[in-house]
Amino acid sequence: MNETSWQTGADGEEMLEFVADRLSPRQWLLASAAYARRLWDALPDGPLRQAIDAAELALAPLSAKERNAWLKKIDAAIPDAVSRAQAAQRAIVKPADPDAATVADPVLSKPNQAAPSFPLFQAASRHAANAIEGIGEAVAEAAAAVRVLFEEPGPEMLESIRPLVEQAAASRTRANTSANNALRLKGEGDEHADRSAGVKNKGRAEAEALEIVRKLEEGKGKSQDDEFEAEMKRERAAAKQLARVLREIVGNAFKPPRFEPAWRTEEVAALAQTIYEERAFERMVALGDALLDADCDEEAILRHCRGTEVGIKEPPQHLRGCWVLELILGRYASLPAPKPGKKPKPKRDPFDDFFDLKSLRGKDPFA
Repeated sequence: MNETSWQTGADGEEMLEFVADRLSPRQWLLASAAYARRLWDALPDGPLRQAIDAAELALAPLSAKERNAWLKKIDAAIPDAVSRAQAAQRAIVKPADPDAATVADPVLSKPNQAAPSFPLFQAASRHAANAIEGIGEAVAEAAAAVRVLFEEPGPEMLESIRPLVEQAAASRTRANTSANNALRLKGEGDEHADRSAGVKNKGRAEAEALEIVRKLEEGKGKSQDDEFEAEMKRERAAAKQLARVLREIVGNAFKPPRFEPAWRTEEVAALAQTIYEERAFERMVALGDALLDADCDEEAILRHCRGTEVGIKEPPQHLRGCWVLELILGRYASLPAPKPGKKPKPKRDPFDDFFDLKSLRGKDPFA
C-alpha cells in the first residue's frame, strides 16, 4: 500500500488492513454507520432511523448503559417496523390478490375471465404473498444491522455489519422483484383471460398460461461462469465501497492535510456544523467557496469539497465523519504511524475457497 493506491485505489480490503490497528473507536463506529445508512430507505420512520442518526452524531462512544437503552428501543420497534413495511408492500401488490394463492378458485376481476387463466392469477397471488413476506424479512435483517451499531466499537463491529447489510439489501431486492412479478403476472392473466374466453380448447389455453408462468419464473438460465462472474462483480463492488468509506473518514492515510486556524471563520464553522448535523452534503461546494474566501489554499481540502479529487472518477460519498468536516470542527486526528515491523497479510488465493491445499498436498485435486 502506498499513497497513490490509497488515494485512488478500489481495494478496500487492503486499505482496511493497512489502517485497521490505527482507527479510533469513533472511526470504527462511523464506518459501520455508513453501511447501516445504506438500508435507510428500507426502514420506516421511527426508532430504527433515529438509532442510525444517534450513532453517527455521538462525538464519543456511547456508554454501556446508553447502548443497552438503544438496543431495547430497537427491539421494541422491530414488530411495528415489519408490520408497516408489509402493509406498504401489500398496498402495492393488492391487485394481484396476495391472499388468494391457497384457495381453490381465483378471484377474477372481469366477468369474461375463464379457468384456463387460473395459473397466471395463482402465480401472481403467490408472488404477491412472497413480496409481503420478503419485505418483512428485509426490515428485520436491516434492524439486526442497526443493532450492531450499539455494540462495542471496533473491528468486530464493521466485520459484523457488512454481511448483514448485504443480506438485508438482497432480501429487499428479492421482495421487490416478487412484487414486480406479481403485478406483471396479474396483467398477463387479465390479457390471457380475454383471449381465451371464447376458445374451445381450454387445455391448450391453460398450457399457454402455464408456459407464461414458467418463462417468467425461470428466467434466463445462468451458467456456472455467469454465477462466478456475478460473485466476482459483487466482491469488487463491496471492496470499492469500503475504499470510498475509508477515504471519506480517514482522508489521506499517508499525509495529514494542512489546516490553518485562520481558515476556520465563523461562516466556515457554521456551514460545516450545519452540513454535519443535517447531512446537507449538497452544500459541500459552498463550503469550499467559503474556505476560499477565508484564503484556504490546501488543494486536498478544496478538491474534496468540490468532488474533483485527482484520480477518482466518482464524486465522494460524503458521510458524517467526513475528514474535511472533522478538520473544520476541530475533531480530526491524523492516524498514528504504522507499528514498526507491521507486515500486511498476504492476499488470499481464491483457489483456497475451493480446495484445502494442505489436505491435497501431493494429490491431484482434479482426480
